[in-house]
Amino acid sequence: MTRGRARTRGVLLSVMAVALVIACVAATGCSTADPEPSTSDDGVLGVEETVATHPPLPESEREIGLTDLGDGRIRAVGIIQYRASEGASWCIVNGTPGEEPPMDAEVIVVIENMADLDAACSTSGALVYAEGVMPEDDGTLPGPPMTAEFVARADEP
Repeated sequence: MTRGRARTRGVLLSVMAVALVIACVAATGCSTADPEPSTSDDGVLGVEETVATHPPLPESEREIGLTDLGDGRIRAVGIIQYRASEGASWCIVNGTPGEEPPMDAEVIVVIENMADLDAACSTSGALVYAEGVMPEDDGTLPGPPMTAEFVARADEP
């Protein structure tokens, strides 16, 4: 019987110790909330931004297609479309703003680094513009590749 009481007492002490640790952690301000945004060496916040960082294009520059910006940089303007059937690609395609383009719409560029860009996916089906460089096309994508610096709405902030 003494052994049973000692085991019960040990279990109670263990439970109390765990409760005390939890109380101490809570009292010192440790939380499960998201950490504060951190700034990298280049001054970029490590958290996705919800505010547009690129202004809309002037209406005179919203012509669908490619524009050479000089210094090897290109601007692509068109409708953004996700194509799961073509290698899970985000493409800027030819289309009419405000209308969903068909899945066989002409591809202007494939944004090969879309996973690295912030809120670009939220622009699906919208008139967008992207600026960046176009590496050599190896023919594996459904259109010419673009390494974009950003993808932003062309018609609104």
